[in-house]
Amino acid sequence: MSDPLLLSYKGILSLNFQSNNKIYGVYKMRNYMHLLFIGVSIASLLTGCAVNVSPVLNSSLSMDAFEKMGKIDVQDIKLALYIDPKIKELRIEQNVQSGKFSFNVGRAFSAKLIKALAYNFKTIHFIESPNYTGTDTIDAVMYVNLEDVDLNLSLKSGLTTVSAETYTRLSIRAEIKDFEEKKTIWVGTTQAKESATHQELGPMYYQEAGRGYAMAIDSTIDKAIGDLISDMSKSQNLSVYIDKWEQKRKGVSHASQ
Repeated sequence: MSDPLLLSYKGILSLNFQSNNKIYGVYKMRNYMHLLFIGVSIASLLTGCAVNVSPVLNSSLSMDAFEKMGKIDVQDIKLALYIDPKIKELRIEQNVQSGKFSFNVGRAFSAKLIKALAYNFKTIHFIESPNYTGTDTIDAVMYVNLEDVDLNLSLKSGLTTVSAETYTRLSIRAEIKDFEEKKTIWVGTTQAKESATHQELGPMYYQEAGRGYAMAIDSTIDKAIGDLISDMSKSQNLSVYIDKWEQKRKGVSHASQ
């Protein structure tokens, strides 16, 4: 079916041009626009029609993430990464009027996190279970877990505009353990939040609203990852272990020569 959120000016303007009173015509335009927005949404609900929208989230890191990271310094470290399925497979769905919005937050978060870690660690092994069983010698294991997530989407119509408003919050916990010592050497948490409004002057489709929602979710993910990487870079304990791992690797390299 056609998108029910489209606010068409055509019928409204034709009514205005038929009026001899310009002020009355403008008044009618505003009221018809408001009524059309409400009427079309109600009609779509009554007929059982729905629009399924799955906006694509960005898998690239934005400047928000890089600014929060603070610096890029690739360490000669071998890290095993375990992303818990609750965050890796996280898909958030929410109905807004007649639109059914679905966001694959987990895949976007995982892709961005891997890219951010690649700027800091030379080798990353992806593991599907918390226990690393590979043959390559690693230095540490990183565990990433979802603690909580909030998403609130809304659509608001004004006299001449339609606004898609978003509030999102992502709570993540991560920790790094020394592989040999089986000891936690760093724990980081983040409560990344974003409130945003995507506004259109005149018509707005559910797809356009979805793009506005997706931008806010992308920003929240970037902030969460930036917070974690920044916290890692500030940890003195993690820095001590990174030096230890690098020195150990250099010693092994010299011995092999």
